[in-house]
Amino acid sequence: MNKYQEIGGYFALELNNTNSYPHKNALHLQSARSAIKLLIKTHNIKEIYIPYFTCKSVLDAIKEMHCNIKFYSINEDLSPKLECKNNNWIIYNDYFGINSHNVKEITKKYKNIIIDNAQSFFAKKTKMCFYSPRKFIGVSDGGILYDTKSTLKGVKQDSSIKRAKYLFSRIEEGAEYGYKYFLDSEKSLDSKTIRKMSNLTKTLLHSINYKKIKQKRVQNYNHLNNILKNSIKSFLGQNEIPMIYPYIGDNKLRQYLIKNKIFIATYWQDLEKWCNKNSFEIHLRDSLVAIPIDQRYEINDMNRIIEIIKWGGGSLNETYNARNSYCITSNFHKYEVYCA
Repeated sequence: MNKYQEIGGYFALELNNTNSYPHKNALHLQSARSAIKLLIKTHNIKEIYIPYFTCKSVLDAIKEMHCNIKFYSINEDLSPKLECKNNNWIIYNDYFGINSHNVKEITKKYKNIIIDNAQSFFAKKTKMCFYSPRKFIGVSDGGILYDTKSTLKGVKQDSSIKRAKYLFSRIEEGAEYGYKYFLDSEKSLDSKTIRKMSNLTKTLLHSINYKKIKQKRVQNYNHLNNILKNSIKSFLGQNEIPMIYPYIGDNKLRQYLIKNKIFIATYWQDLEKWCNKNSFEIHLRDSLVAIPIDQRYEINDMNRIIEIIKWGGGSLNETYNARNSYCITSNFHKYEVYCA
């Protein structure tokens, strides 16, 4: 490759380095899946414990590396319901970016603990952890890994040219139009090959104002929480930057919000494939209404969501009564059914 930068010709995207990117010293891969595979390969992991409440892509990445999976449940405060040897390998999730206390406790207890920060882009790094930036910002891919033993030597670089189409489609035509391209992009990440992060994604990551992102997310979360008072967690911990506001409701409310163009993600659709239908994890998924609170939105957007919940999706009192029927509240009543 020519070591000199090209001069002249057509213009590219005008992306300036903000010097605020928080993961400059990490390893940069195509996806969190690539990060998981690299960890398994580097440490020659043969068996790993993972929570039932997790994404199917985590399972797929582990299986592709011919690594055995053992499941464990989580408690109502999202802490791990786990008993294993100190030297067993474990993946634990910083759920929704609001689970730092449990992360701190489990890293004290176990030696070979890998923290899944896919839902917690700004979480403090641990000895071994990985992140998925597209859950927090407008990039089509990317995986960020901290591990002193892993290396990218010999790993080929990815390209995001085709995968990034949905980012532009949303700007030009709106979210619904671009959704089909988003699904295609997600499917393309199923590659079994470990890849380095593309130049496009890396450049985009360095061009973002992360201070603004953190301020907006905290502001919007706290505004919803002050009025709705209905979250898995009643307050944000120090330095916690949330991914969503985890409102406890039901599928009826979720669908009503979607009809009103408040797009609500479900974590995760495939749980029945490895969870018992009466498990706590299934009930948590079905009761969770993941309200967007990210940097694109202002307080007036949060007020619109509150009004839809109050008048359209059932009054706040009705929603409260509905969630009690699941034995799930903002403080979590006792619930004793777990995954098989």
